[in-house]
Amino acid sequence: MKTLQRKKHSEAFYQKLGYLFYSIAATDHRVNDAEKEALLALIVEDWLSLDEATDAYGTDSAYQIQILFDFLNEKSFDAENAWNIFERYFKNNIAAFDEDIIDRIFHTSERMAESLNGRNKSEVRALARLHLLLGKETHIL
Repeated sequence: MKTLQRKKHSEAFYQKLGYLFYSIAATDHRVNDAEKEALLALIVEDWLSLDEATDAYGTDSAYQIQILFDFLNEKSFDAENAWNIFERYFKNNIAAFDEDIIDRIFHTSERMAESLNGRNKSEVRALARLHLLLGKETHIL
């Protein structure tokens, strides 16, 4: 993944990623501790280097992913609704999703899905759906 500094992404951008990653984790109707821990590690690995955007408190905006994910999990938000929110955002803001962003999304999603005992059927379907949405049908699952 590239570490070049580029335009700052909005808090909404990171929050919508929170919806996406929650939808993948919750697709089997449960979010386990391994998925939560993996997401936090992957935010550090994949997302903190994306830009230098910060929130009103000076915290890296990439942590909005975790904040939103935790909120949705606490509220037992429906995974399909979370997916729909991300999908709508993606389609309305497609220019914000260059190849580097898409690669980061795939890396985070796939590693989260594998975090407990590998991918289950629900997660494989969610990942395939993500690949179709982002236009990477041939990307390795």
